[in-house]
Amino acid sequence: MMVFSEPGHPQPGEGHDAKLAPRDMLHSAMQHTYNCYRSQVDQFHNNVRWFLSELYPSLTFDQQLRHAWLTEGRLCSIEEEIARTRDPTCASHYLVRQLGLLPDATVIAFGDKAQRYLGGIGAAYISAYALAPPGANFGPARPSWQAAIEKVRSRRREQ
Repeated sequence: MMVFSEPGHPQPGEGHDAKLAPRDMLHSAMQHTYNCYRSQVDQFHNNVRWFLSELYPSLTFDQQLRHAWLTEGRLCSIEEEIARTRDPTCASHYLVRQLGLLPDATVIAFGDKAQRYLGGIGAAYISAYALAPPGANFGPARPSWQAAIEKVRSRRREQ
């Protein structure tokens, strides 16, 4: 399970018809998200793809997605993407439920906020630098991602 901080602002041109039924709205959002990862529209999506390719080098992107759960520590948007938030409501409500669906998952918290959210609900996790800027731009970021990959592989060998 890859846990990021919270949803970013909409991509340029992103929009979903408010008249859609809830299921269709969800499908529209999921299709857009998939396309962003597939085409690596920005540094974050590129870094996620790099991480998945390093972790599962022999698999296609679609196959990699069958082995990974990508989520946000907080499934509620905030005004400023880089702002600090102390409101645990979204993490305690949504993230706990996701972890409950995947009780045997190895969890990686990407960035300080994801680590705070997971720590706040008492979840065990591997810590790594954020995959999105500005954290992704720091020198220790990629080595932290590589260390997380090695920990995931080690846990898989133990199972």
